[in-house]
Amino acid sequence: MKALTATLVVLVSGLFPMLAAAQSRDKEQPTPFTSNDVSGVSRKEDRREFYYSFAAGPGELVVTLDVEGLSGRSDRESLVRLTFYDQDSREVGKVERQSGLNGERRRHVEKYTFTKQTPLVMRVTFDNGASKYKVDLGGEVSLGQPAKTSAASGDVFQLPKDGVLTIRMRDGSVHTINLPEVQDSRIEAGSPRRE
Repeated sequence: MKALTATLVVLVSGLFPMLAAAQSRDKEQPTPFTSNDVSGVSRKEDRREFYYSFAAGPGELVVTLDVEGLSGRSDRESLVRLTFYDQDSREVGKVERQSGLNGERRRHVEKYTFTKQTPLVMRVTFDNGASKYKVDLGGEVSLGQPAKTSAASGDVFQLPKDGVLTIRMRDGSVHTINLPEVQDSRIEAGSPRRE
């Protein structure tokens, strides 16, 4: 039994860095949302900050935050806070939720309306006890996009590693690109050269 427990501890310890690597701690290089939800576990007195990017609008963004306390103490609430920033680093919204006093799962739903597609960065922070949390994005949300809308010539874009990029041209033709085959992507100034 001790050998099994030790093996499980080694396996879980080995997996944790891979799971944590998917969450950016750099506000300038947030992790693009690739699905409508993200979940995780915070530790007691956790001071980490995670950053994610996506675009919302035009229309309504619905943010659902579920928090369940894991501290094991009946007097300890767990707090998870989401703060949303626009591309100029101005705060455009905040959602926070505490678990119940006995660790019960609690939910908070907040809605925001955007008149145009707006790139956003979401910061996730924690306070007090340990918790499990889940963030769901609904409504008008574009996933897998970096947080900037304008690009300078030569900028390199981070694209998802899986899936197919479909480009519809003005002439009606459609081009598809298998994303696992892309090494990098960038915008070049001027018209393409024809040979």
